[in-house]
Amino acid sequence: MGSQSFKTSIRMFLAKCLIRFKKLKHVDYSVNDISQLIEPHLPLSFPISVPRGDGRFTLSKVNISMPSDSNFIQGEVLGGIEVTYLANPIYRAHVMLVVQAKPQYEHTTNNVLLTDIRITDIHMLNDEYSILKDTSNLINQFVPSPVLSMVTGTMKTAFNIMTGTTASEANSYLQMYLSGSKKKVLDYHKPQIENIIVELAASEDMQYTLDINDFEESLFIQYGKEVNIEDGHLRFKF
Repeated sequence: MGSQSFKTSIRMFLAKCLIRFKKLKHVDYSVNDISQLIEPHLPLSFPISVPRGDGRFTLSKVNISMPSDSNFIQGEVLGGIEVTYLANPIYRAHVMLVVQAKPQYEHTTNNVLLTDIRITDIHMLNDEYSILKDTSNLINQFVPSPVLSMVTGTMKTAFNIMTGTTASEANSYLQMYLSGSKKKVLDYHKPQIENIIVELAASEDMQYTLDINDFEESLFIQYGKEVNIEDGHLRFKF
């Protein structure tokens, strides 16, 4: 038996004794520990559906907190929406989401995962990044002028020619831009963004598998009971 293996065996034996005699009750992980696991994977970009256009939602930053009087992890998520037609941006906005979830430990898989995921707030940030092009300019840009001169119907008809979408889809999207309200466009895409965040939080990518070769994690695999939030920490309880 090598010296390192012997030391590990001694540590495991002592830890087992501490657990048995209730001296070692838990191991805590801080907000900083969790943040260091997440940050290397950002930014993340996802497609969003736009009638005959292109849309992206990019998740660029997450601020993690674990309120001491709660049993959930909270993330303030900074993201950006961009909508383009023919590579021309017609809408951009930064959005902030507040996401809450509870940690759970699965003994059969040795995975720590998130459950009870919910979004408690989503709102737009008013900053210099935001743009909203009115629909009349959009039509002038994207419908060739010979075609535009032949159109004798409503603006809805022109938009329908441009996009190839149904009249109801075109009219609905057109009305949002005519209103000049960035919030209305955000509200249109909000369900998609919420689904992206919830599905990401529940995905295998957000699950952490304990490493049997790591001393503390191996100890928890053998003797751990549950994982929860206590006193502002992610707590692994024996």
